[in-house]
Amino acid sequence: MLKIGITGSIGAGKSFVGVLLRERNFQVLDADRMVHELYKDCAELRAEMAVFFGEECLTPTGVNSTLIADRIFADASAREKLEQIVYPYLAQSVKDFFEADACATGVAGTESARFVEAALFSRAPSLVEMLDEIWIVDAPESARLQRLVARGLSENDAARRIENQRGACAPELFPSKRIRTIANDGGRSQVESQLDELLEVL
Repeated sequence: MLKIGITGSIGAGKSFVGVLLRERNFQVLDADRMVHELYKDCAELRAEMAVFFGEECLTPTGVNSTLIADRIFADASAREKLEQIVYPYLAQSVKDFFEADACATGVAGTESARFVEAALFSRAPSLVEMLDEIWIVDAPESARLQRLVARGLSENDAARRIENQRGACAPELFPSKRIRTIANDGGRSQVESQLDELLEVL
């Protein structure tokens, strides 16, 4: 079974590729969603977050994402600390996902590969080590900006998020991994065609 990471800069469409893979009965772990679940349910992680960011960062359903975002955008060291806190818990969840028995998951699908969808593999070496391949979803910055604004972000906030991730998905950051690229600068059929070609050679 291949272990494949799906990544791409914010707004590039990695989640869309994840949806298409699920439609094809592949198992895909959404790392961003898993982090939110950990924020809500993992007492140890919540305790570490409170120590560094203050109790006000916690909510009954997770964390105050606006407060944390303001901190990490203003202070790179805060972002690094957040990653140091979160990534060990996330890495264990990903490891469990890859090792889970196919029958135990209750998901009927092909086991030639399992996928993890994540924005910033380059900042999580422990995750990258688990992977055989990394598929990078790419789109022009102008298209990504438009998509983020369509989701409800202000243009300034969208541009800030794009800048914060600039270069974080560059292929050269993963020198030991097989890299495949999916261009998402057209419609659904264009992405599906590329994806199906990649799946044929698994």
